[in-house]
Amino acid sequence: MPDQEIINGLIATYRELNHRVRGDAKDLSGDAHEALVSTLRRLRDRELRASQAIKRILVGDAVDEDDEAPLTETEFAESMSNSPNVLLSQFGTAREATLAMVRDLPDEEWNKVVQTPRGQMSLRDYLKTLVDRDRQKLEEIDGLLKARA
Repeated sequence: MPDQEIINGLIATYRELNHRVRGDAKDLSGDAHEALVSTLRRLRDRELRASQAIKRILVGDAVDEDDEAPLTETEFAESMSNSPNVLLSQFGTAREATLAMVRDLPDEEWNKVVQTPRGQMSLRDYLKTLVDRDRQKLEEIDGLLKARA
């Protein structure tokens, strides 16, 4: 049975981002806007990589790519033109793919342990790190919004 607290945390991130980006952050400009775009880009890129890592965990393969790894120059150049709303939408699509993979898994899949760049982890532990790191990024965005006020 899936860990509902983790599932709820994964869902909450997108809801909270949507509220902040389409609401409070829509009027950011200059350095604050660039910082928001950078944070959203990192969230999106991490989620895309995490989705691939979860697929590997589910088949019992080691996860050798760090989901926080910096972008290649090409990836970076391609992502620079994205607006906050586009990045948010891409993050949401990737997060839904993650949720679709894990929401109905049995406990033995949630407890499966593989090697990751962060050491031995179960799928449950890996997803918990996503939720925790999401919280950190939301705090960064909150800091941008408070600095603007």
